[in-house]
Amino acid sequence: MTTMLRCLLALVCARVAAASALDDDKKPVPLYTNEDLRRVSPYRDETGVSSKPAAAPAAEPASERGRVRGEEYWRREAERLRDRLRPLRERASELRFRIEERRRQPPRRGGGVDAQIGALERRLRVLEERIREAESRFEDRARRERALPGWLR
Repeated sequence: MTTMLRCLLALVCARVAAASALDDDKKPVPLYTNEDLRRVSPYRDETGVSSKPAAAPAAEPASERGRVRGEEYWRREAERLRDRLRPLRERASELRFRIEERRRQPPRRGGGVDAQIGALERRLRVLEERIREAESRFEDRARRERALPGWLR
């Protein structure tokens, strides 16, 4: 038991020594004083603090400047988008239902059901992609015109 205790004690001492060696290897954190600031202040303009941008920011087109759309407009547009996408979502829901029905049917000879499921799944993917694209275009337009996200819900 004493040998085991000595081994444990040696291991603990080695860990403590390694930790203190790591502390000694750390770089000291520099301390800046007011004297340091006075010393470098003549070089302030060399840091770029007083520089002007090379080119002015691009001005918005005249047609875009006066057009600020508010919450009411964006809520109405979001509702219009939902109304346009409602038939597509309903068709997607019907396709999901048909796919599930086909999967529940027992397999036939020749793999006819599997081919039908594949065709329905392809149609569903295309439909879902159209929905995502329409939503993405609308969200991008709203973001560019600085509409708040809560207005689109």
